[in-house]
Amino acid sequence: MRVKDDPEAIRGRLRACGLAPSGPRMAIYAWLRANPIHPTIDQIFRALRPANPSLSRTTVYNVLHAFVACGLAAVVRTEDGELRYDGRAEPHAHFKCTHCGALHDLGDIPPDVPSQVGLPEGFRADAASVTLWGRCPACAADGTP
Repeated sequence: MRVKDDPEAIRGRLRACGLAPSGPRMAIYAWLRANPIHPTIDQIFRALRPANPSLSRTTVYNVLHAFVACGLAAVVRTEDGELRYDGRAEPHAHFKCTHCGALHDLGDIPPDVPSQVGLPEGFRADAASVTLWGRCPACAADGTP
């Protein structure tokens, strides 16, 4: 679901995290929230660079790192080691299309998942990640194996 945050809401979220609402931070956060495609750093850079010619990949990397550290974004690690970023930071499941590679948001991950999967005595889970793999509706409909 695309989310279009107004600039004042974005400024407020950035300030609440102790981040100054700079132009690059504002642009990156707004784009990340409005484009829930779980982009890579390079995808964000390519999307924003035309309107922000002074933007660098390093800036995008540093801004995303700060967003993840303060809980404004999350990192999604795919099975091939690729890092993607999610503007929806609360724990939720994903669906990865094995044909086109798209990553889709699913529902929230219940906080009691560790007990549901039989976490052994003495173990402590700090986070949970749930990803389902298969074909998205578009790829399932095209009929290719």
